[in-house]
Amino acid sequence: MGKYKKLYGTLLLGLIAIIILLTAVFSYSRSIEESYKEENINSLKELSNQGALMLNNEIKNKQNLLVELSHDVSRIFVDDPQAAAVYLKEAAARNNFKRIGVALTDGRAYTTDDIALNISERGYFSRALHGQMTVSRNLDDYTDGGRIAVYAVPILSDGSDKPIGVLFATYSMDTFRKTIEVSFFSGAGYSYVVQENGDVVVDSRHPESFKNLKNVYAALLTADPKNNRDSAEKLWQLINSKKDGYIEFYNGSQKYMYCSPIGVNNWMLLTVTPASVIEDKTNMVLHKTYLLGILLIVIFLLLIWHIMRIHTRNQRELMNIAYVDEITGGYSFAKFFKEAEPLLRAADKKTAIVSMDIDGFKYFNDMFGYEEGNDLLRYICQEIRASLNEGEILAHGVADTFIFLLRFDTRDELLWRINDLCLYLNHYITKSGQVYKLSLSMGIYEVDGETDDIVSMADRAYIARQTIKNKGDTAWAFYDGAVRDKLLHEKEIESQMERALAEGEFIAYYQPKYSTKEQRLIGAEALVRWRRSDDVIVPPYQFVPLFERNGFINKLDRYMFELVCRQQTLWLGEGLAPVPISVNMSRMCLYDPHIVDEYIGILEESGLPAAYVKLELTESAFFENTSIMNGVIEALHKVGIKVLMDDFGTGYSSMMMLKNVDIDVLKLDKSFVDDIGDERSEKIISNIIYLAHSLQIEVTAEGVETKAQFEFLRDVGCDYIQGYYFGKPQPAEAFADLLQKETWNGSDADADTKS
Repeated sequence: MGKYKKLYGTLLLGLIAIIILLTAVFSYSRSIEESYKEENINSLKELSNQGALMLNNEIKNKQNLLVELSHDVSRIFVDDPQAAAVYLKEAAARNNFKRIGVALTDGRAYTTDDIALNISERGYFSRALHGQMTVSRNLDDYTDGGRIAVYAVPILSDGSDKPIGVLFATYSMDTFRKTIEVSFFSGAGYSYVVQENGDVVVDSRHPESFKNLKNVYAALLTADPKNNRDSAEKLWQLINSKKDGYIEFYNGSQKYMYCSPIGVNNWMLLTVTPASVIEDKTNMVLHKTYLLGILLIVIFLLLIWHIMRIHTRNQRELMNIAYVDEITGGYSFAKFFKEAEPLLRAADKKTAIVSMDIDGFKYFNDMFGYEEGNDLLRYICQEIRASLNEGEILAHGVADTFIFLLRFDTRDELLWRINDLCLYLNHYITKSGQVYKLSLSMGIYEVDGETDDIVSMADRAYIARQTIKNKGDTAWAFYDGAVRDKLLHEKEIESQMERALAEGEFIAYYQPKYSTKEQRLIGAEALVRWRRSDDVIVPPYQFVPLFERNGFINKLDRYMFELVCRQQTLWLGEGLAPVPISVNMSRMCLYDPHIVDEYIGILEESGLPAAYVKLELTESAFFENTSIMNGVIEALHKVGIKVLMDDFGTGYSSMMMLKNVDIDVLKLDKSFVDDIGDERSEKIISNIIYLAHSLQIEVTAEGVETKAQFEFLRDVGCDYIQGYYFGKPQPAEAFADLLQKETWNGSDADADTKS
């Protein structure tokens, strides 16, 4: 009896153990399922919110583009709406619009695809005509019935806030769909865009999506009326309260849908992933867990250990998804911030956070393709990682951004490592064997103990990087209070530059040029000045470098050329005998294939003879792309515009370069003139002038300030002088007085116009 009692006791204990085990297994399986579900929902939330932000930015960018285009065509529109539509054809093609059009106030429209429309009944037309930037809901195209969205902005006349018409751009929903067709969850996820009433704006072509989707509420109830009724109600509440959140629903199988406001037209982005993404991972774990549960009857402790091992492994897999960069295989930014915290607490060395990106990476992708772009990112990651020491880490973020943590003893050591790294990353060889010169921007924040927040440290490194972004060569900058102030000042300038250009605040100052032999006025250089509405003059060094970095210099250069042409024409009409005036052209303009035609068009419109205007380009522009430069020079010469090489001697000076480019005038940089008095420098100047003359190139010396400098340059045959010795830059009124005082004869004028 005692034997059986013991057996019963053992069986009972075994049964209790099994019950405890099964309970534990069941609880654990639920925990795993909930954990995966929570991770999946959080990932879905992040993807959906990022997608909504991306769509919002896409729409805002298109609206801002139309605002710029409306400024460009406003004058053309007043005189000839059809010509305005023709002008916009290139913009329509470049920006993937189905068409761009301009509409009169009665709704009659002219489009880039030469279709006659009347859009007076369209809601977007009415809103734009009342001064609003707008984007339409999902519409049927008048022409082919295709589904479209239409962006629209008012066209304003100069100096007036009253619209004189509407500029609109039609965006195909098929094109719009590509914006949200981003692969996620290994291709299992997909997205919709809907209105607040549930009507679809952009559907999905994913094989598991709703077929022939018209209204998402109706689709939910049709797919599974019983299980989806509460889900449809919850979705309706989320959309109409403009809140984000998720629902579970059935469409063939269980799925999760996350709802995110886009911020335009009450549109919502619905991002969907099948529940099988969770179930597949969960089932894999649970099957192993159940098998091990049976084995735990015999080896209970071993099974517990094994379960914990599986749990740990799965947690590691989840962490890899969040912390491993998809392109480079290295750290993500999230992993960097996590790993950097303990490293910052180590006190054996100083620490620096470096934020880096590649200047012109978008153009690299355009030239060589995205796969080559990813190879470049992997190459950079590999080279930086190879240079790191123990206790240093690197991560790749969005697009071409990198962040890394360096340890050092002195700033000199830190700079040595940065410069050494730049040498390694100076060039990249593409798959086709082409050598591409890399230009990097690096912002450096030296950790000073003032903040323990690694994200704030990264932000400061980013701010420092923004101050030297797109300078055209690898550059770095340290963060300090001055850097932040400078960035804020530049942002203020950027916020004012378009308005200042539109209101004519940029003016020309003219610095005279004199012949060395006759000491007569033979020309001038137009220098830009910014005279604000309060009559404060903003010096060029505060805005020109910034405009060169952000691309606004192209607009400013065109404006200055047009301004000088108008001024010269005015002086001719007043009976003065103007001298040729040279206008600066940024090297950035050379990459615009239409730049020469635009300048020639400006010249022809002004009616000014080409002999009265010249163009100056810096020496570095000639060095960067000789073939493009020669094409530009040839086209300018055909219409009689002379070309000057400015700042000769400040960059990659090469005598052979003079052979390869057909310039008319070489301008010696002030740094040469400042060295007059040094025997070796004087020999160099003399030989440069001799060589230029042998190539039929005239020479102008810049920055001449003393009599000794003038006399030396005259004696060695320098043709022209520019500098304070003869005259400072002066406004148009003062320069006109100078023209009146000068005595010109016909032969002098003819000789100069041929120079």
